[in-house]
Amino acid sequence: MQSLRRILPLFALALLIDGCVANRIYRRGGDAVQTAPVVDGATSPSNFKLGIIEFDDMGESWEKCTSLADPNNCQLSRVLNLIREEKKSGDVVVVVFTHGWKNNASRDNEEKKNLYNFKLLMDRLSREEPAMDLRMEQRSPGQAAPIRPRSYIGVYLGWRGQSIPGDLFLTFWNRRDAAQRVGSSDYAEAIYRLMATTKENSRNSRIVIVGHSFGARVLETAITNTFVSLLVPPPGSANQIGAAQQISPADLILYVNSATDSFRTKELIELMKRTNFDVTRGAVPHGPLFLSVTSTGDDATKIAFPLGQEISAASKAFRGEYAPAIPGLPPQKTFYTHTPGHLPFLFSHTVGQVSEPCVSAENFRFVAGGKCFEMTPVQNRWNDSPFWVVTVPPAIIRDHNDIFNPAFVTMITKLMERYAVLESAEPTTMVEPR
Repeated sequence: MQSLRRILPLFALALLIDGCVANRIYRRGGDAVQTAPVVDGATSPSNFKLGIIEFDDMGESWEKCTSLADPNNCQLSRVLNLIREEKKSGDVVVVVFTHGWKNNASRDNEEKKNLYNFKLLMDRLSREEPAMDLRMEQRSPGQAAPIRPRSYIGVYLGWRGQSIPGDLFLTFWNRRDAAQRVGSSDYAEAIYRLMATTKENSRNSRIVIVGHSFGARVLETAITNTFVSLLVPPPGSANQIGAAQQISPADLILYVNSATDSFRTKELIELMKRTNFDVTRGAVPHGPLFLSVTSTGDDATKIAFPLGQEISAASKAFRGEYAPAIPGLPPQKTFYTHTPGHLPFLFSHTVGQVSEPCVSAENFRFVAGGKCFEMTPVQNRWNDSPFWVVTVPPAIIRDHNDIFNPAFVTMITKLMERYAVLESAEPTTMVEPR
């Protein structure tokens, strides 16, 4: 209680001075789309397109769409039109990124923070794409055709992640609650329109959705209930899930160093287990649809998040014992005070360094920084669903913000190769039994 009394005045002060970083839109009109993004350090013109959509502090779109048929009506319509135009020339790969705490869509962010690093990532991914044109894809029975290099589109979803420049912890509660507001109807509509436009009349186009830090909280808030509606049988249906075979709205949903409590993750995993939910991508091994990756070196979610939640927990009512009892199941309060990446009960896999050779027929292995790493399923794991919760060492992600480094990018690209997230002959499909 003494620590609580010391911290609350600081929190009150933060609320009083909150507003140093304006609640404003940064990318009006045509600035929402970059058809030839400039990437610092690139030796040749960029090979991807960029779209930006922004939301205010209450979670509403800064540019309200009055007509999605008009490509110049709002940020969302401009980005959707960008995807449609690129699809006229062939398949696309869309990567949607929601930033977290202390970021936004400003020019400063584009020069040195998340938006800057996101552009570097998209440039790398798009430059590696031409190598795929030698791979073969089964387009129809008995007919094989070379894969044409696809167009890459990055979509940056911006919100007021920073409210005080240089803030270390004072705005934790304020920005945590803002992330919850942002993940509401306007943001959810944007996410699902991006997915639908990518998938429309294009079985081989792919979309990967990423949320980092409080951005993972935004993303998980917006999409969990929709996936619940896909897994729960509709009225009058005897199926265990909404449809025995249906194309997934997204090919991979990735949470990185997620800064949110564990309730939604736990409850969606429980639903997947109840419904025997699984995902397939042709004949490749069954991989994840949701992937939550957290570094053991992430002190922000390991130390700061539980501290902030512990203070908030003083005003919450938690139930007693869970029933039925499950070995290792923590009390309800623990799910509130810990992120999924720091709650061993939810873990499905861990990543650790192993000796050469870096080949395994059983587990996923990859080389990063000249060292071999292996992703190993947790022994006797409770979480055997397609919602993987994975921990990685600091050699892969050093700390909370070190998410665009070569080692982690290599891990994710190699994982997507192993499970054919981007290259499978069949779209990512949600199926009934495992």
